[in-house]
Amino acid sequence: MSVSHITGSSGTVESGASTEGPKCYCDLKAKSTIAFTKENFGRRFWGCVKFKDGGHCNYFAWRDPKMCSYGRRVITKLRAMHSQSRGEQCTWESIEREPRHETEVIVAMTEQHREEIVNMSKQHCIEIEKLNVQNRANIDAMIVQHRLEIDVERRVSDVKISGYRAALGVCLFLIFGIFAAHIFSTGLCTPLKLMLAA
Repeated sequence: MSVSHITGSSGTVESGASTEGPKCYCDLKAKSTIAFTKENFGRRFWGCVKFKDGGHCNYFAWRDPKMCSYGRRVITKLRAMHSQSRGEQCTWESIEREPRHETEVIVAMTEQHREEIVNMSKQHCIEIEKLNVQNRANIDAMIVQHRLEIDVERRVSDVKISGYRAALGVCLFLIFGIFAAHIFSTGLCTPLKLMLAA
């Protein structure tokens, strides 16, 4: 069975060389072709096999008898229905492909966003760890500084307390000396001596 080739410019369909056909002026077996012109729609004819290559002999002979107008209308309508059916099929295929393509795009975008989120999460964890280390170091430094300040304040307080105690001792010594001098100067020590002697 021969394979047909559609030629849009000439309005014909070529079905290959036939063993039953006549020979053209080139002494080659003629090729059976289907015409799709308005007047001879679907009618087969014989033509030179070199028609497309150039240098053909212009051989032409109808293979089918002339078709009536009703037959031409029926064949034209059938071909239009066939073309429409193929067009609708292509449309449905394209409609089916579009959601599939959109789904693939959505899946790819979702995967990309997931990877971005994972990377951002890792980066945030690293930054938070850095901040925690830095804050921990700052807190440790503040604790050491506070301890040093407390130690300095304790030492200052100890020094002040020691000074207060020394001043208090000096004051008591002076007061006792003044009191003793007053007693000896006023003669109050004689009864005291008598009491001590008794």
